[in-house]
Amino acid sequence: MAIQKKRLLRFLVLSAILIIIMVTVPKTIGLSREGFDVAEVLRQYFFYAVTGIASMLGIFFLFFYENKEDEDDEDYGSGLCFSSPGELPAIPIFKRFTSFQIFLASFIIFNTIGLFTYISKQITFTGVATLAQQFTEIDSLLFSSFLIPVAENLDLALVLAIGIFTLRYYARKYDWEPITFQGFCYALIVFGGLFGMANHLLRYSGSEVQIITVIIFWSIGTGLTLFTGSFLPFLCMHFANNFFFDLGRFLSSEVLLIYAGAALILLGVLYFVIYHDRLFGRAGGI
Repeated sequence: MAIQKKRLLRFLVLSAILIIIMVTVPKTIGLSREGFDVAEVLRQYFFYAVTGIASMLGIFFLFFYENKEDEDDEDYGSGLCFSSPGELPAIPIFKRFTSFQIFLASFIIFNTIGLFTYISKQITFTGVATLAQQFTEIDSLLFSSFLIPVAENLDLALVLAIGIFTLRYYARKYDWEPITFQGFCYALIVFGGLFGMANHLLRYSGSEVQIITVIIFWSIGTGLTLFTGSFLPFLCMHFANNFFFDLGRFLSSEVLLIYAGAALILLGVLYFVIYHDRLFGRAGGI
């Protein structure tokens, strides 16, 4: 079984980073700050960590099956829209970007949107569940922001990977036109929105407005995942939503604007320094 080294490295690096963010960091906070003494916190950790790891394993097996050959399928590709920027069914232009470039750009864009949305309207993209008892405020911020978005997005990533895998199977079996295959893949945007709704019905069943907001939020996130071929843009979008909601609970709008704004400006400068001569060129690295 031969897999392109660059593609395999990109997949393994992203997977390892997500495991550290979702499992190791929250576990360290929970143990060191004695947060796991609260049964509700411990249950939340295991629920999200276990479902996230299970989804990661599912994506892992599908990745190795789709990439068992060293050469690409020119008609239908082999990407699962997890760690394959610009690979079918994604838009080819994203092959120009490295995974880190996509992450950095997405982080800057969505955290800027999240900051000004919160400052101007005192709302978030979609609501966030909070625990009544959960460490200090900073511990709470790190625990929830690292654990929940990664785990929930991995669930969606597995669903999309299964959908793309199934559609590719039938495309090859019945010799579909490549554009037909891509069209059916993009139709998964609707399914992604409904998937997000199903996972939040328990929390927001009493509010039609919040349910519609959730559907729109997850539909946009699914579209970003399918168009770019990367797990990272929607993760950054989801992180920004949760982060600014939690941060805004114990920081004033003025302080939040100063510190978060300064951090985002510095990240923008970093992006320009790293990528100013490669924004329209071929991507290198992973």
